[in-house]
Amino acid sequence: MTGPLRGMRVLDLSQQLPGPYATFLLAGLGATVTKVEPPSGDAARHLDPELFANVNAGKASVVLDLKSDDGRARLLELARESDVVVEGFRPGVTARLGCDAATLHAIRPELVYCSVSGAGQTGPLAGHPTHDLSLQAMAGAISGDVTRIGVPWVDLATGTSAALAITAAWHAGGGAYLDMSMLDAAVAWTRIKPAGLEPGPEPTYGTLVTSDGERVVVALLEDAMWRRLCAALGWTDWVDDERLARYVDRRTHGAEIRQRLERDVATMTLDEVVALAEQRDLPLGPADATADPVAREQIATRFPSDGDLSPLPAVLLDRLGPAPRLDS
Repeated sequence: MTGPLRGMRVLDLSQQLPGPYATFLLAGLGATVTKVEPPSGDAARHLDPELFANVNAGKASVVLDLKSDDGRARLLELARESDVVVEGFRPGVTARLGCDAATLHAIRPELVYCSVSGAGQTGPLAGHPTHDLSLQAMAGAISGDVTRIGVPWVDLATGTSAALAITAAWHAGGGAYLDMSMLDAAVAWTRIKPAGLEPGPEPTYGTLVTSDGERVVVALLEDAMWRRLCAALGWTDWVDDERLARYVDRRTHGAEIRQRLERDVATMTLDEVVALAEQRDLPLGPADATADPVAREQIATRFPSDGDLSPLPAVLLDRLGPAPRLDS
């Protein structure tokens, strides 16, 4: 394995997404990752096989029953040969299993030990069960009804942050304990982009419906882009209106602008909206662009594959190989 993390040996005790995504990123940068699984396997093998295959590419699998003396003894042997340990148990579980940071640092002081948990190792919710959506709720990131699992951005943010922290600690010489909390990631990311300046809808950001019943997205914030939109839609009364010249001003008139935009888009077909966007250089397009030829070409350019849109860059998949079979 080549890459800037060549030589890093990672023991991954975590399951499902945040921890395994962190170690997947490390593997992509050259680390050797051994995945420790219970006899039943990582729950993601059964809950979401495609996700499991994606985030565990290139890892080895070792089955250990950490509730048994033999399993714990083997884990200590593996820890002595590792540079990084990642675990995703609830707080207190590793101490009961005899693989907590204090125990492993006693046998391998240079170890970077990373705990990934829902709410962190301390506080009244430290032991509470959580998932991505519940952390979004705590951080105030949910708007409207949610009826399906979308992109689990809290899991991915936590995994990315963990990989960065692990890399920094390893390069610094190791001997570190990292308490990586999904709640921390959710709050930190949410506060980067707080709630809108005023209540009500975004004036020119969201989904709209065309005359042929198709959905399109508009993603327009900049003042210069606003003037182009006004010109494109024939809004001569608004193009130079000082009341709406700046985004913060338009935000206070969000409902009025939104109603007019919805009304005008409802008179056009999807093809007409797409053509207008291309002619006027506007960020308008299909709400589901997965079948759009130009979008597919762009994605394929960035993620080369053999005719299909691979979920991961082909170069990374080629380097890492497939996810491991259980205990292999």
